[in-house]
Amino acid sequence: MIKVIIVDDEDLSLKRLNRILTESGEVEICRAFHDPEEACEYAAENNFDAAFLDITMPRISGMHLIGELRKYHPSLPIVLVTGYEEYAVQAFDKEVIDYVIKPVTAERLNRSIQRLQLKLRDSVTPPEPITPTPKLTVRLFGEFTVLGGAGADNPIKLRTPKTEELLAFLLYTKSTSRDALADTLWKDLSPQKAWTNINSTLYYVRRAIGDNSDLPIILKDRNGIRIDREAIECDLYEFEALFRQLRQSSAHHHPELFERMDTLYQGELLKGRHYEWAFAWSRQLELDFILTMEAAARYHAKEGEPLRALYYLERILQIDSIREDIHREIILLYLSLGRRTEAQRQYLILEELLQEELGSSPAADIRHLLQQS
Repeated sequence: MIKVIIVDDEDLSLKRLNRILTESGEVEICRAFHDPEEACEYAAENNFDAAFLDITMPRISGMHLIGELRKYHPSLPIVLVTGYEEYAVQAFDKEVIDYVIKPVTAERLNRSIQRLQLKLRDSVTPPEPITPTPKLTVRLFGEFTVLGGAGADNPIKLRTPKTEELLAFLLYTKSTSRDALADTLWKDLSPQKAWTNINSTLYYVRRAIGDNSDLPIILKDRNGIRIDREAIECDLYEFEALFRQLRQSSAHHHPELFERMDTLYQGELLKGRHYEWAFAWSRQLELDFILTMEAAARYHAKEGEPLRALYYLERILQIDSIREDIHREIILLYLSLGRRTEAQRQYLILEELLQEELGSSPAADIRHLLQQS
């Protein structure tokens, strides 16, 4: 039985939601609140599994209330129940479990309950063997950031730009030879000078990250240099593993994998670092991410969740704003929802972008979509 609270300032909506959830037989209503401030007070002193929230309420909006409730219950699953569709993208940025449009029905809420059950089941995992805490936490997507072990807040400062590049290259390749390092980072030097630079720069890298233990992070032998991946928590490594998993057809039935990929991709690989060796791989990762977002949009459109599909399509346009096919899918989704104004606005955005970037106009079939509807 899932224990939940409900918050909605409209009495009829609150009673309807309370009744449908109770009749499902899967949900226990701990408390139902008209006043969001009372819900915050309750959350400070009581435990529950999830919350169903309205968005437009006096004094505290549903969006703000999410943050307040998660002060006391950081991973609290949230279902937003609202009469307004325009908050969908903002809602999913808050990592809500579901977004339900009023008037609610038992059939629609049953899907929300199933999502909650899946989320809560996944959060209850059996005890696992104790594994070593990562010695480094590394973020390669977006700004290159290196932190100490788990829970560290302050970035580690590396001595020189070359020190940064050497560590980034080792993290990227995971294993490399000295010759490859020399040819990539010191290609203008003689082999002897390049190897001298490798040794001295590697020394400063290891000193910066505190790699002087009996179990080093950077391992050297006669064959080359490699990273102990088990000692590092790295967004790139998780991204690559998830992408491999999503290439399996069965994995596409787990939307939480799409959500995790979306969270991991915080911008292009090593953003702002103009490393020639990283350009091609950065582009490939960007394409992998876009493919994943396309798959996520198709999945949610097929599942009858157009607002979630819209979120993922918009995510693609944040990276490649002149993708006509993506604009077309967004327009079609808006039209299917009866939101002609938004569809027209999307067309105008595309028209302006194409004119500015390419000096061209949208394809005729996209114009016909609006003329026919």
